[in-house]
Parts: sequence; C-alpha cells; structure tokens
Amino acid sequence: MLEQKINDIDRRGFLMRAGIAVVGLTALPFGPGLLLGCASQHAVINVSPAATNETGVKEAKIAMVTKNEPGEPLIVSGTIYGPDGTKPLAGAVLYVYHTDARGLYSEKDGNGQPPDPRLKGWMRTDADGRYEFRTIKPAPYPGGGIPAHIHAKVSTAAIAEQLIYEYWFEGDSFITDEARQRVAAPSTFSPIMTLKRGGDGVLRGVRDIRLRAT
Repeated sequence: MLEQKINDIDRRGFLMRAGIAVVGLTALPFGPGLLLGCASQHAVINVSPAATNETGVKEAKIAMVTKNEPGEPLIVSGTIYGPDGTKPLAGAVLYVYHTDARGLYSEKDGNGQPPDPRLKGWMRTDADGRYEFRTIKPAPYPGGGIPAHIHAKVSTAAIAEQLIYEYWFEGDSFITDEARQRVAAPSTFSPIMTLKRGGDGVLRGVRDIRLRAT
C-alpha cells in the first residue's frame, strides 16, 4: 500500500509539474529593464477585489500553520508586479499550497485524485503590492526526484487567474543544471529562493512575481 501511495504521488507530481512548467515559464521576467529596487519607489496599480476561492481575503500577511506544525518554520515574502515588471499590484490575490514535512499534501494522498492540500493560504497584496506568508519548509514527494516546492497562482480583477512557476529552494539536490537554466531570471524574480535563517531560527526567503499580459 505504501509503495502504491508513493507511486501515485510521484505520478501526480510529474503531471502537475509538466502542466505548470508550460504556463509558468512564460511568467518569468527577462531583460535588464526588470532589475527592480524597492516596490515603494514605483507607482502602484490599484485593482478591485479579485475572484477567488476565498472571497473575503483581506490580509497581506498570513500564517498557514500553527506553532505545533512539524517542520522548519519558513517565512516567504515578496512583491507582485504587473506585466510591465515595474508597477506593483495592490489587491492581487495570491494562493499558495504545498506538502508537509513528510512530503504529503494530506492524508488523502495516494487515492488517485487531485491533491487536497492541508497547508494552503490566500493573501491579498497591500498598497505596495507586497505579500507574506508564514508556513514550514515543504518536503519533496516520497521517492524523491522532484525538488521541494510551493505551488502558486495569482488573480486580480483586471488579469485572469494565472499559474505561477513553483517556488523552489536553493541547494535542493533535485534542481538540475538544466532546470536552473530553464527558470533563470534576474534578481528576486527567480523561482529559486535563497533561504536565510534568522536569529529566531526561522528560515526566510524572497520571491517577486511578474504577471503575464493577457
């Protein structure tokens, strides 16, 4: 049963990654004009509330886990930009989900159905386009072969919901040179985050997001 469970997870992970890779790669920004400084130095695009599974989302900073959740505490933050890569989006809704410290989305994993993630959250960017979520560092799927990652999608009133390339973690042995070249992007737009551990023992990483033009 365990072997079948692992096989199901690995197969599902491959299919999800294949689909996200096609969509998400086009969201990565390229070119020297996209090397950005602090979001507050740029004009902000204000958008009305976006359609989402959690229509009441208001907070830009959320906690997805309790202090009792097994795993290494992690805080991810960043800024969401419009297609031009320079104007932060206020009011954009970011949805993220990932596996737990075992590499599982929930106890339902392995039944051949789409993942039903237990660790997930919605947040709405603030006036400077910024977001932040507190969680734990996800583990890779049992059986290995796929980097540990966080899935994400963004929606706004003006831009249809977009899948964003997964958050990866620098130093993951499953990130190949080929994969690294494929997702290369300037500055903090890279989906491969470098994590730093603070004096409080919490890992922190930064990932900015540039949406695609529709």
